[in-house]
Amino acid sequence: MIRLSRIREVLRAIVRSLDPSDDVDEEIRHHLDEVTDALEAKGLPRDRARREAEQRFGSVRRHRDALVRLNRRGETMRRGMETLRRVWGELRQAARGLARNPGFSLGVLATLGLGIGVNGAMFAVTDRLLLRAPDHIERPDEVHRVLSLRTGDDGAPSYGASMTYPDLDDLRTVSSFAAAAGYSGPRTRTMGTGAEAMRVETVGASHDFFSLLGVEAALGRFPSPEDDEVEAPPTAVLDWDFWQRNFGGAADALGTSIEIDGVAHTVIGVAPRGFTGVDLSRVDVWIPLVPYGMLQWGRYDFRESRGFWWMRLVVRVRDDARLAAAEEETTAVHRNARQEQIETGRYDPETRIVTSPLIAARGPLASDESRVALWLSGVALLVLLIACANVANLLLARGEQRRREEAVRLSLGISRAGLLRGAMMEALLLAGAGGVLALGLAHWGAVVIRDTMMPDVYWAGSAVDARLAAFMAGAALLAGLMAGIGPAVRSARADVAIQLQNGGRGDAGRRSRLRNGLAVAQVALSVVLLVGAGLFVRSLAEVRGIDLGVDVDRLAVVRLEVEGASSMFGQESEEERVANTALYEEAARIARATNGVQSVSLTMSPFGWAFSAGIRVPGLDSIPRLPGGGPYYIGADEQYLATLGIEVLRGRGLEAADRAEGTHVAVVSETMARELWPHEDALGQCFYHGEEEDTPCTTVVGVAEDVIRGSLQEEAHMAYYVPLTVDGPAPRGLYVRTTSDDAADAASALARPLRSFSPRVRYASVQTLREALDPQARAWSLGATLFTAFGVLALLVAVVGLYSLLAFDVANRTRELGIRSALGASKRGLLRGVVLRGVGLATAGVALGSVVALTLAPRVEQLLFGVGARDPLVLATVAVVLVGAGALASWVPGLRATGVDPMEALRAE
Repeated sequence: MIRLSRIREVLRAIVRSLDPSDDVDEEIRHHLDEVTDALEAKGLPRDRARREAEQRFGSVRRHRDALVRLNRRGETMRRGMETLRRVWGELRQAARGLARNPGFSLGVLATLGLGIGVNGAMFAVTDRLLLRAPDHIERPDEVHRVLSLRTGDDGAPSYGASMTYPDLDDLRTVSSFAAAAGYSGPRTRTMGTGAEAMRVETVGASHDFFSLLGVEAALGRFPSPEDDEVEAPPTAVLDWDFWQRNFGGAADALGTSIEIDGVAHTVIGVAPRGFTGVDLSRVDVWIPLVPYGMLQWGRYDFRESRGFWWMRLVVRVRDDARLAAAEEETTAVHRNARQEQIETGRYDPETRIVTSPLIAARGPLASDESRVALWLSGVALLVLLIACANVANLLLARGEQRRREEAVRLSLGISRAGLLRGAMMEALLLAGAGGVLALGLAHWGAVVIRDTMMPDVYWAGSAVDARLAAFMAGAALLAGLMAGIGPAVRSARADVAIQLQNGGRGDAGRRSRLRNGLAVAQVALSVVLLVGAGLFVRSLAEVRGIDLGVDVDRLAVVRLEVEGASSMFGQESEEERVANTALYEEAARIARATNGVQSVSLTMSPFGWAFSAGIRVPGLDSIPRLPGGGPYYIGADEQYLATLGIEVLRGRGLEAADRAEGTHVAVVSETMARELWPHEDALGQCFYHGEEEDTPCTTVVGVAEDVIRGSLQEEAHMAYYVPLTVDGPAPRGLYVRTTSDDAADAASALARPLRSFSPRVRYASVQTLREALDPQARAWSLGATLFTAFGVLALLVAVVGLYSLLAFDVANRTRELGIRSALGASKRGLLRGVVLRGVGLATAGVALGSVVALTLAPRVEQLLFGVGARDPLVLATVAVVLVGAGALASWVPGLRATGVDPMEALRAE
């Protein structure tokens, strides 16, 4: 037992090594004594000689403190240099050891590089969506979005981002807010005309929007209050990248005129590079909010009307304001301003105004893509954990092979701390090299995800920046520690005597249990990833398999932007109606004459649009209300149903005579027929289309299958088709069916003549219906693609882990297998034993992983479509795949076990 006196001696030695004060005092005394002796030798008395020596030396305390600081600094530098030399030596030794086993080193590098790389790629995405505020915003924590909150019929909260212009005026009176501003959602518009026309992304922003965010113009200025008036000359601010592409970055762009939707706008400024406002969408041109509203609506009463829900609001909260109190004050102002609507039953009196974080993905209106990206970040972390478990298993196997070597080194005097440092140095060196390798993978992966999965998000700058580099450095360090700490500790705790006696075999049982546990953990985590992949793949398949009622693969949608046409449906004059009808008729003629076009249809309801009008049905007191709303009506010509591929189930479709003669007939959807005439045939029935009392009764001449209006997740609704009559509203679009399945090529060929056939056409938008629908499936596509990629990667790493475990086990049991073979064990029996062990480990991992997957299932339910989070088919498929993979991974080691020669095994011992 250690005595207390010995402990005190050790502590004193440590204190002396850390505090050089005693040595300094001794040095000062020695110096004073020497000077005193010299003066005394010259004849001065001892006491006077001492005073003279002290006077010559000066302030003892000042010199003492300076010497102490110098000694401490020197000691620190000496120890630092010793540490650097020791670390450098250990690093070189670790590098030499890894270089002697290149196959092992490359395998670990590849595993860690993949694990760290996929985390880097996902961090680059989630950092933009979830962690980092939009660029150039000053004190972003003070900026909040403003939403309306209602309670739905099912009791669930319903948030709305759209507000009216008077709501902005109301917010400016709320004392809790330092500032309030409004902006419109991004809208694609046309700049220029004819062959030189281009599509630009535009946003309207109030004059105080930029000052609220604290952003400064890179060139020129942002809109002033005078620019944000109805009568103000139209002005515009250019995006930095747009300015560089189209104006060459020239300062004389200021003052030039650009034509947007036929209106000339004077360029007054350039936004700073990477500025996107509070959203992450690309913006080419910023326009003052009121002139933007005039451009969009063609009328100015939107400033007073509380019925135009078209803009979004942001506020900056005062430093001393609490959000809860600010929301209460804003709600009171909002309800008071809408008191007339509330009293007449036109507005929900329980509506609340709430604030939401500036980063949209953190709020209640987060997009499906951002929610999936958050889950994928967790999935990427699982991939890294699997990679670390695999590397830890490999390091354990390597450590077991070096047991005898380590025992010899310990017996020769190396400390256990030195052995621990050496093992950790190898792990950290591998992780660092893997992190460097992962940088390239992270850059490539982030670019692929951005460009293919999230094209609507604006990504400024390179995929690899300082934040990503710092994250990956941290991930590499964490991976090195996680993978290396266990094997390093086990190496340092080795019993020298046992290892030398047993040839390095030592505590093989405990080591085997640890390696088995790591292998099972890899399989379990792989189960979670593969179950997620299976659920998203099935969701995507369900989305792709939706019966749209429309043949989308060979269909294109055409819309013309017409010079001088009113932007509001139903606002066109008689002269405009006639001219626009003739223009669309000519466009249809050109489309029919284009190679590859099978049929063309005119419609007043292009894809994504539908109009609702009150209808009356004889014999019914009220019209049933369906979740999807309606009834919606579509004005179309006689080719509409055939062009879209909508099947007429009973009766007939629309005919040319119906359009020419203005016959009051309609083709109704199957749902409308079932809801309005549930116990009788809908054919021959009639209903009144519109609110006017003198409207003739519209006769049902056909029943068509249900179709979507514009969304893959539409709820049940009623719809009907009426003739697009000569004296009715002008067409607003064309549907074009192509003869080949590649509608994109036909759309490109069609766009060229349609953009130049009339000087009134500013731009002709031609888009395949598949292109219009694909963004709606992007969240499931993102989840299916990346979950599958990560799941397959995890499966491969887990299979390699199982294989390495069993291969090492067979190599380590050569003596045992040789003896069993000599005693009569069959090769089939040896093979079966190894394979059953691999299958057993895989089965244990599947069982554990299934429990984890089932536990997490409710959290991912809302991201799926048409499939349950505990889908038994997915679970069963994953279980079969992983157990089968375990059997394959153990087959080769099993064959090696059957090839062990008993005599060679015994001679080797």
